[in-house]
Order: sequence, then structure tokens, then C-alpha cells
Amino acid sequence: MTAGNASVDYLIDTSVLSRMLEATHADHGKVKAREASLSSNSRKLLSVVAIAELRFGLALAHAAQRHAALANLSQVINAADKHVPLEITRATAQEYAHLKAAVVAKFLPKRLQRRSNKGWGNPENWIDEFTGRALKTQENDLWQCAQAIERDLTFVSCDSGMDAIEAASGGRLKLLRLQFRW
Repeated sequence: MTAGNASVDYLIDTSVLSRMLEATHADHGKVKAREASLSSNSRKLLSVVAIAELRFGLALAHAAQRHAALANLSQVINAADKHVPLEITRATAQEYAHLKAAVVAKFLPKRLQRRSNKGWGNPENWIDEFTGRALKTQENDLWQCAQAIERDLTFVSCDSGMDAIEAASGGRLKLLRLQFRW
């Protein structure tokens, strides 16, 4: 996150949000320090998609009876619930459609030419036709990036799969990558 006086508004990805809200996370201090370096005029916004991802993690912990994780995840969700999340709108849906199609056109042009509009499957499984490498594009990241583009926000993420989305956006996605050792 860039320090300075200019007011830039941010949409926080789930990968960063969980580190920001979970005090026991190894990267919590680093994320909080970066957050503190932002202009006080900057808004730090959450997506309803990020809230859904956190709630999915909690539901899985319940289903797996991971009691140790339940209290921690509940605290993270309670902290996230204090924010009013950005909703998915028709404009978001339009941006999402354009962004996902741009990823296909840029990285799967041969498949695009030989397929109908059916059967594209999960973008996490898409392979770059030029390099043979997995794109690692997550469906929920496409939605959140669409929200960021729609609202002219900088998307803050530490997901490794953001390269394809950023490249396909044609410069429309403002992305701030936080990198941590895994």
C-alpha cells in the first residue's frame, strides 16, 4: 500500500483481509503496518464476496468439527461484519463479464475460437495456451476485481493468481500486491 497524501480508495481482498483481522496470523503485524502507512483520507473497503469467503471458511470449520479454528474464524467474521460491504450490482456484473472474457481472449484464444459459450469451467483450472502454466485465476477474485474497476478502487491482494487478471484488464485494474513469504 502506498504512503502519501493522495487519497486512494482500496478494496481489500480476502487474502489480505484475513491477515488484517486475525491478530494471530504471522503476517498480521506487516499488514497492519502497511495499512497504517496509508493516507487517513483513504477508504479501506470490503466486498460482499470477501465476507462470503470468510463465512465459507467458518462453515467448513463447523462441518469438519475443527473446534480450535471456530473461535478464531468467528472473531475474524465479527470484525469484518462491522464494515458495510460493497454489494454486487448490475454494473459489477457487466465489468465481471468483460474482465472474464478478456482473460479468456488473452490466455485461451485457441480454445475461444473452437468452443461455444458453454463449458468454460472453473478459471482456476485454466492453462495459458502460450506458456502451458496454470493461470491460478480465482472466480471470486474476478468478481472483486470487477467491483474495483467499476468503482475506480485499487484492489489490494496477496494472491499469486492476480497476474492474468491484471494483464487482461488492459490497465483498467489498479492492483496493489502485498507479498509475503509462504
